[in-house]
Amino acid sequence: MVQSKVFTRCQLTRELLRNGFSRTFLSNWVCLIEQESDRNTSTFHAKSPRRKYYGLFQIGSEYCKEGRKGGKCDISCEALLDEDIRDDGLCAQKVFELEGFKYWSRWEARCKGKSLPDIEKCPDWQYPSSRVSPPRDKRMLRGRRSAIRRKRFSSRMSRMLISN
Repeated sequence: MVQSKVFTRCQLTRELLRNGFSRTFLSNWVCLIEQESDRNTSTFHAKSPRRKYYGLFQIGSEYCKEGRKGGKCDISCEALLDEDIRDDGLCAQKVFELEGFKYWSRWEARCKGKSLPDIEKCPDWQYPSSRVSPPRDKRMLRGRRSAIRRKRFSSRMSRMLISN
């Protein structure tokens, strides 16, 4: 069973930033997604047996293959319908590189030259995380190393005080 997700505007902003989308066009991407899929990862439209659109970005069937990897993005169409948007984002950016925002007719009609969503109030827009936390096992190692260094330092200090 495919898990889907409906994002809030700020959750979507966070996910797009986390997945390498440029801040420059971010409000355009948010507008596009709101118009195409209403921020729902499981959105599917079949305009004809050959023209089907999948997921958050409503990526067309020429970019994916049903049942297996394929198409211009080398991805299965079903992978565009789950809550993991990393692969969707990579494919959408490929579409953008090849065709620009004009690929998405609803962006053309409802976002281009219009007032775009105000995402600047979202916490991740104002205060982006400066860096990603290291994996838990690395944090623990760093903590142990520091503890060992502190112990060695205090041992040396104790020996110095005793010898004086």
